[in-house]
Amino acid sequence: MRLIAIDCGYSSVKCCFYSEDGALQFDKYISSVAKIDNPLEIDNDVMFNLGSDTYVMGAAALKLGRNYLIDIKDYESLKSVYPVWISYLLNKYGGIDSFDHVIIGLSLAFSDKADDLLAYLYDTLMIEKDNYFYVLPQALSCKLGYSLKGLDITDTNTGSMGEAALNNYLIVDGGFYTLDWATVIGSKASAGAAVGIKDSGIVRIVYSIADFLFRNYQLKVSLKEGQNILDNGGIFIRRGRRYDISEQVKEFTKKYLGEVFDLLENQAADSLNFWGSIAEKISLIAGTIKFKSAAWGLAPQVQRLCM
Repeated sequence: MRLIAIDCGYSSVKCCFYSEDGALQFDKYISSVAKIDNPLEIDNDVMFNLGSDTYVMGAAALKLGRNYLIDIKDYESLKSVYPVWISYLLNKYGGIDSFDHVIIGLSLAFSDKADDLLAYLYDTLMIEKDNYFYVLPQALSCKLGYSLKGLDITDTNTGSMGEAALNNYLIVDGGFYTLDWATVIGSKASAGAAVGIKDSGIVRIVYSIADFLFRNYQLKVSLKEGQNILDNGGIFIRRGRRYDISEQVKEFTKKYLGEVFDLLENQAADSLNFWGSIAEKISLIAGTIKFKSAAWGLAPQVQRLCM
């Protein structure tokens, strides 16, 4: 049985599968999608047709005018590009018949939309196979991966520990728009121990960046531009002028992570002794790993284990 996992997020699309020779392949794309009226003279690898519509995928889409870009800002806009990305990736990796099932990720913030998303995918892509798509909740699906394959855990005090057997831990998956977390107790998790919140991802840092630039430099930046500034550590060029707000970005990042830990302390402490002696050995940070250096200075349990 061949499976392919496709996680379409607001900032990136992740794709993972085992090739026919058994090698694990992981690819990541910028989630930008542009819808164009007529085919362009560009690389066919990034231009894709679905039905009567033509799209430009990934980083290449950002080179087109803003009026062509699909603004991925909420569940409905994410739903609109999901079948485009799935069809594009399936075509890229051999076609629909090359895989028995497609596993897709969805934030628990949109758990009530799972059936709607599945119905839209089957209808838009005209898939007649039963159970071709499966939806897994983010954060909880990380637990499944750990249970099946184990994880390479790094202890920041001693270096790599190799595969570590964790029985109690907290998974935090910070996406661009959403924040998901799940508590695992005695190697077991449940839907009741998992939470997803809208508008609580790293977009909060981008909001701070955009507000700072407008108040101090009268610059207006879109969320995508703000994300690029964040990804580049606060250094960017606008109209030939170089800006360096790296120190402010560090402050915004630290403030956001502090808010995340406060939220976890308030909402996860009852089910997992989050700040207790046990938690110092078991806490696990997933999607927010890009900010691990800042996180280490805020919570001792993050200093112990990071994914």
